[in-house]
Amino acid sequence: MTRKSQYWLWGGGVLAVLLIGGGVYAWSQLVPYIQIGGSYIAKQDCSCLFVEGRGEASCATEFSPDIKRFKVTIDRSHLPASAKVTTRLAMFSSEATYEAGYGCAVTK
Repeated sequence: MTRKSQYWLWGGGVLAVLLIGGGVYAWSQLVPYIQIGGSYIAKQDCSCLFVEGRGEASCATEFSPDIKRFKVTIDRSHLPASAKVTTRLAMFSSEATYEAGYGCAVTK
């Protein structure tokens, strides 16, 4: 192996390590924003639906286009005492719970 090809090999290895390290760093900076966004949408959607008493379509317009990235699940099985709104994006989920007389709060 010539000296020139060794430099290319080392340069490629260093470049690969830098790219992988940069990707890991970028991902670690992005995760909190995903969790904050999911919690915000869950809480606001919960408040809109159960405190204000508006419909799902009306509430979804407040978050458009951001809410389209999240899968929103609404559990009304325990109404009128309580209800739950869950948002999911990839492997991240957030949850807001409605308690009658108290309103909505982020629980997860």
